[in-house]
Amino acid sequence: MKHIGIIGAGISGLTTAKAFLQKGHQVTVLEKSDGLGGVWHKSRSYAGVTTQTTRDEYAFSDFPMPKHYPLWPTGEQVQAYLKNYAIHFGIMQHIRFGMTVKTMYYDGFNWIVNLEGGESISFAYVVICTGTFHEPHVPEIPGRNSYTDAGGILLHSSNLSAADQLAGKDVVVVGFAKSATDIATTAADVSKSCTLIYRRAQWKVPRYFGNSINMKYLLFSRFSEAFFNARKKTALQQVLHSVGKPFVWLHWRMLELLLKKQFGLKKCNMLPTHRIEDQISCSLGVEPVDFYSKIATGKIRGICTEIERFEGRDVVLKNGQVIRPDVVVFGTGFKQRLPFLQVQYQEMITTASGMYSLYRNILHPDLPQMGFVGFNSSLFTTLTSEVAAHWLAATVSGELILPPVEDMLRDMRLMERWRCEERPIAAEFSGLCVAPFNYQHLDELMKDLGLRTRASKNFIYEFFKPINPKDYKKMLAGKSTII
Repeated sequence: MKHIGIIGAGISGLTTAKAFLQKGHQVTVLEKSDGLGGVWHKSRSYAGVTTQTTRDEYAFSDFPMPKHYPLWPTGEQVQAYLKNYAIHFGIMQHIRFGMTVKTMYYDGFNWIVNLEGGESISFAYVVICTGTFHEPHVPEIPGRNSYTDAGGILLHSSNLSAADQLAGKDVVVVGFAKSATDIATTAADVSKSCTLIYRRAQWKVPRYFGNSINMKYLLFSRFSEAFFNARKKTALQQVLHSVGKPFVWLHWRMLELLLKKQFGLKKCNMLPTHRIEDQISCSLGVEPVDFYSKIATGKIRGICTEIERFEGRDVVLKNGQVIRPDVVVFGTGFKQRLPFLQVQYQEMITTASGMYSLYRNILHPDLPQMGFVGFNSSLFTTLTSEVAAHWLAATVSGELILPPVEDMLRDMRLMERWRCEERPIAAEFSGLCVAPFNYQHLDELMKDLGLRTRASKNFIYEFFKPINPKDYKKMLAGKSTII
């Protein structure tokens, strides 16, 4: 038995705690806020937030979401689900809330974690579960202080706790990712006016393609994944991305045509200029209900530009326009930082371009007694984090023997090169997104563990059916083997 320290009590921290507890280890989870949930905690969830993935797919393998939840649960429902998960598996008593990690160092035997307030704890192994939504990112724009000094309100999306904060006000929302378009859609119904400022239009997908087919059937299957040019190709992918290239090209153009028609993108003047297959990753947004219709009717005014500077209450745009909003909300994402980790270790696990470089997105072979869960974000992060937690717990417990260090480092270098040269969008979220190769990632981890990668022997069924976390409950219960 080892004392395992887990930093963060979000999705990844909770499933990691469960995996290590089930292996018989002593576990302490350090969470800086007053409650669990991570990005789903009420203090970080913006008004009107829902999941992008449907209810049954955004769940752990052995703890389904309640059937009375809507298909796209709210932030409050997700946090309640995570709390019930922690209670059900006996994790709550292992979480220490209000614990901010200031620094940590390896003394040659253990990690010494120093907390705000002066307390230090020694751990035999540390798992960092701060994930991709660690620190809100607000761009440094000249004159920001002059705007707030003049009475303007600047917010990050994570600080927007209630729609009332926008009621009756002239609102500007910055960005085009999920949080920005969600907030703009909410603001359109309660604000005096709503303007969305974005650098470029991005592709979004509907909850129902053609208003009839649930998105999971077209996005969350091995079939859909086969149309991407993966680094490690299956036999089918080798065919599709050689002699089958015209078919692949037609597949994507037909999908774009469907989205153009369904959303009326030309009418909205929000037609992306890039190919959809070059964008699809963890940032692929699901259209907030009625977002494009509100753009088309003018309830949301979209301006494709950037903020150049603030001059008192005036917001000067790069296209020359000057607007005077009461509130500016930045839906500009998060930074993936680890400020508590010594610089030498930060430099070890990141590249010169700022991307994380980890074997299987879980550990670095030269970083002793430390792992990362949730650094393999996907379109169904609950499941990818859960399988990663099982993988890491098996490694620490000695059930999974890793390849030689030089082999792991070679694989990491190949992945880094592929991200930079073949798929630039893979650099998104500092390289922590495994999508759209969700299945490929899961298959690698399951094979490492010596476990099945498919729930049945029906190849055709397995190829076309959408992901089902419940399948992995039985598969993860199998016996691991040494690789």
